[in-house]
Amino acid sequence: MTDYRDEKSKEIVQLLEEFECQPILFVGSGISRRYIDAPNWMELLKIAFKTLPNQGYEFEYLRQKFDDEAIVIGTELSQMFFEWAWGEGKSNYPSELFQNGNNKDVFLKFTICEILKEYTLKSNENIDQFSSELVAAAEIRPHAIITTNYDRFLQIMFEGYEVISGQKILKYNTNYFGEIFHIHGDVNDFRSIILTEADYNDWSDKKKYVAAKLLTFFAEHPVFIFGYSLSDPNVAEILRDIGEIIADENGVIPNVYQIIWTEGEEENFSSPYRSFVVDGREFKTKAIYTSEFEWIYEALKSQGFLTSVNPKLVRALAARTMKLVRHDIPAGKVSVDYQVFEKVANEDDHLPALLGITTADNPNHSHPFTITQAAQKLGFDHCHPLLKMLKQIEDDTGINLKATDNDYHIAIKTGNSSTSHKYSQLAHQLFKDIKEGKEYSIAEGISDDLTQ
Repeated sequence: MTDYRDEKSKEIVQLLEEFECQPILFVGSGISRRYIDAPNWMELLKIAFKTLPNQGYEFEYLRQKFDDEAIVIGTELSQMFFEWAWGEGKSNYPSELFQNGNNKDVFLKFTICEILKEYTLKSNENIDQFSSELVAAAEIRPHAIITTNYDRFLQIMFEGYEVISGQKILKYNTNYFGEIFHIHGDVNDFRSIILTEADYNDWSDKKKYVAAKLLTFFAEHPVFIFGYSLSDPNVAEILRDIGEIIADENGVIPNVYQIIWTEGEEENFSSPYRSFVVDGREFKTKAIYTSEFEWIYEALKSQGFLTSVNPKLVRALAARTMKLVRHDIPAGKVSVDYQVFEKVANEDDHLPALLGITTADNPNHSHPFTITQAAQKLGFDHCHPLLKMLKQIEDDTGINLKATDNDYHIAIKTGNSSTSHKYSQLAHQLFKDIKEGKEYSIAEGISDDLTQ
């Protein structure tokens, strides 16, 4: 199991490094079921049905009558709730739902959303037992999250992310960062949820536009699917639309992974792909099998050390930048220093400096070795040979590498009066050259900084 997880973790990290951006998460009802015990679609319809009094038959009667088609059952329930609401159930609904202009399905949708709000608000032992998992998930800092879920638990998981729901997605600028796209609507706008045949017919007309809107996400980011089955027709059709554009000749969508829950041993699932067929054409996503999520969340954690960044701030910055470039400058509303723009375009470090952003690299990533670890990496039993090398470097060059934080060495405060000295891969190569008797030099620019 460990070998399988190690292999897949490395695969995830390599993919993130290749794309040099945060992943997109495509999240289904399995995630809400795991963390807040929320019902799936059919269970949700059953709970709603049980709120109707005196039906004279069980919910399974509807399942059998309508061949277990949730959309058709939802449509039938909407009629039943309409009739009840205009009769003895009238006191259960806000008065505005009875006004002209409301579709008759509003009563079922209102009921469904009230049921789900109760699950979303739960902060009980079911969440507490997954606390470490949820902390790891939050640290992923995905570029965006896409879901067909109605509940807003994802907003709890990913604090600071903005909910974009239903029809608003069609008008939304997807060049921003830190959004949760509820493509089937959400509980805070019960009219937005897709539930009946009429809803799905309308959605069918619009889903091509939604897929096109999200295409940049899928084409330019790693995508990880959680809590869905590819037998879900809504998911399969969206992936089909994406696959038609970016799948290879074998139907493989190379940057899309499906995370598949299994109670069995993960390494027993040998196929690296998961297939699905839409309209007679086969597509494949890459597959990762797991009986736990935390190790996958850990692999997906932000590689850019964004864990302390507020997504609202990043989103506001992106939105203002887009408005500046697309509207203010062309309209002549601002004066432009084109020399500054040229620096931004040509120098990676200039834009962060311009925006007042400093690099927050984790020293344990840039300088991973203690002096003992660095010595052991070179085959020494203790650190004394490296201490001698540091003295040799100072004698030869006049540079004391331990005197400052630099590309070779960094001092990390570990207590009120304690410090840990860490060394980089560049330092390892320097020590290796000295050990092997080769000529060595201090990296260009470093020597000037250290002798000033």
